Amino acid sequence: MRVLGSGRWSSLCLVAIAVSVSLSPVCCIAVRAEAAMQAYTIEYEELGSLIHDNNIMVQNLISNSDNQKQTYIEAVDFMESEKASANRNKKDAKDSGDMESYAEYASWEAVYSSSIKSYNNMIERLDKYSANKNRIQMEQELTKAAQSLMVSYEAVTLQKEYLTKMEQLSGKQYDIAVRQKQAGLATDLDVQSAYSQWLSVQATVSSLTDTEDSLYRSLCLLLGVDETGSMKVQKIAATNRNFVVELDLEADLEKAVNNNYNVIEARKTSSGSTSAGNKKARTSEELEDKVKLVMRQLYEVVLQTKKSYEAAQTGYASAQIAWNNVQNKYQLGMLGEAEYIQAEMQYTQKKAALESADLELLKALDTYDWAVLGVMELT
Repeated sequence: MRVLGSGRWSSLCLVAIAVSVSLSPVCCIAVRAEAAMQAYTIEYEELGSLIHDNNIMVQNLISNSDNQKQTYIEAVDFMESEKASANRNKKDAKDSGDMESYAEYASWEAVYSSSIKSYNNMIERLDKYSANKNRIQMEQELTKAAQSLMVSYEAVTLQKEYLTKMEQLSGKQYDIAVRQKQAGLATDLDVQSAYSQWLSVQATVSSLTDTEDSLYRSLCLLLGVDETGSMKVQKIAATNRNFVVELDLEADLEKAVNNNYNVIEARKTSSGSTSAGNKKARTSEELEDKVKLVMRQLYEVVLQTKKSYEAAQTGYASAQIAWNNVQNKYQLGMLGEAEYIQAEMQYTQKKAALESADLELLKALDTYDWAVLGVMELT
């Protein structure tokens, strides 16, 4: 598994950690999640940890497993006690020469020893991947959903920030239009047009606020954290674009096929050379082909979104240069307020486009990465 510098694989690493189901990594997850909770923040890299420790469906599965394990442990404790008692009685019977009782107690001791071994084996199996695969799969799917929600939330938040800025600039344009009309330099139509534009942006900001609130509550509900506003959603770190060129599609195709839950189940049900077995084998092969097809499509999406990001990056770089020139001219009195505001609008638009393209690239990379780990929608 690649370790990406951007940190976006931290959530995905939950999968590898959970597969081992060893005590130490799980404790590490809990510590990180607890630290995030204490800080009242939701971080993109910690979504998997929050799902593991707080999502109600996951917690129900963990609780059921823990309760079953505790039942087995209590049974082992009881039988250990009974075994010790049988051992003592066996020794007493031997000392007194009561060989019939000795044989009976020896028999009970053997029964308890066998039962203890069986229960210990069951306890051991509960700690293995096979007993936890349903929960692990659920955590994977929920973490992927949480990532999608958080990306959508940030996209709306960025759009709202952009339009809030545009609202301020539109208000200034309206004020300028009013002053120009008073000076005989603008018409009533110019003033009305500027006012309508201002009102339109205000309405969009209000709508985005409602969408932002809805996404926030959905994200918190999925994570199992307080949804009344106490949790702060941290800004997602910029995508590490360099890892796009390091994607190895051919190697990832094999991983995606071997990790895919549908393929794994189909392979399990395949059998022998009977007609039914051959049919199941064909079904398995068809699923493998479908996984490879989807992987190739996801790979193309990554490449396309990377190109879009690079185009947005170029556009922003040009806008930054133009904006710096405009600011210098405005400070020197070589540019009017209307032209200055128009240039600021253009710069703000390019900046928002770059941030949006970065989120789209992150979404494409995450979808590809999850598919490699076996979490993929096969239609």
